Amino acid sequence: MRLKDIIAELLKKQFGIDKEDFYKLELEFEERGKHRIYAYKKCDIDVEFYHYGVYFGTLEKDGLRLSIEGSDIIGRIAKKGVIEIDDERAIRWLKGEDIEANVKGYAIVKWGNYFLGCGKGNGKILRNYVPKERRLKV
Repeated sequence: MRLKDIIAELLKKQFGIDKEDFYKLELEFEERGKHRIYAYKKCDIDVEFYHYGVYFGTLEKDGLRLSIEGSDIIGRIAKKGVIEIDDERAIRWLKGEDIEANVKGYAIVKWGNYFLGCGKGNGKILRNYVPKERRLKV
């Protein structure tokens, strides 16, 4: 099975994304070290790149954990697994803190029109995966 098809299956299961909607994005995927997935669009320009694409997420044992950019791309077409948070919880999330959420498994965090990343819930707490260098310093 192609990597793109594996990702399509995981996104359907986790976020209710129709495969047709996913394939309309016309993204290609590449897996690099530590099961990290990078997304890119094919280009006709013949240029060699050391790295191309944007970090999309990581293949974990229990699913696909999306990056902030992956959450932004996928959040717009997700039909489930998206939690909307208020201003107070958004600030805490951006500072790198875990937040209270009645969610099990991976969920996309949305604040207004913004997708802030993906966390993993245990039914009470949503675990934050925002990297230290991208956290809000307040």
